[in-house]
Amino acid sequence: MSSGEAPYVLVVEDDQLVRTFVRFALERGGMRVIEAEDGNSALRAVAERQVDAMLVDGLLPDMHGVALAGRLLEDPGTASLPICFLSGAVHSHRQAEAGIGCLTKPVRPAHLIAQVQRLLEWRDGGGSPIDERRQALRRLENGFMVGP
Repeated sequence: MSSGEAPYVLVVEDDQLVRTFVRFALERGGMRVIEAEDGNSALRAVAERQVDAMLVDGLLPDMHGVALAGRLLEDPGTASLPICFLSGAVHSHRQAEAGIGCLTKPVRPAHLIAQVQRLLEWRDGGGSPIDERRQALRRLENGFMVGP
């Protein structure tokens, strides 16, 4: 993303109503939104276009959000992509670490925008080593009520 351009955020959510809410909130926050309704659609989307951050539902129809994030971390083209989970299936809110964040549903638009902005700042500040990102994902995975 070059300076001055609005960031592209990929929203991966199977519930159309939630996707619409998130899109509206992010667009009001000055971001551009791409939508995907499942993990495979998300993988196609990141292969087709550069995105700056992702919001991922924890429980998708075709794969767990953690499994999707794991696949992204394994691909050098997406390994540094900031990822925030947005799920009702987590025990509690967790601070973002190593570019991996989590917000619980329902979420306030201001919290959503602030989290994405923090993740973009993390990326723009140089990110984190891949091993730290994998460890952060494993720690976050333990907070889900339903595993991958």
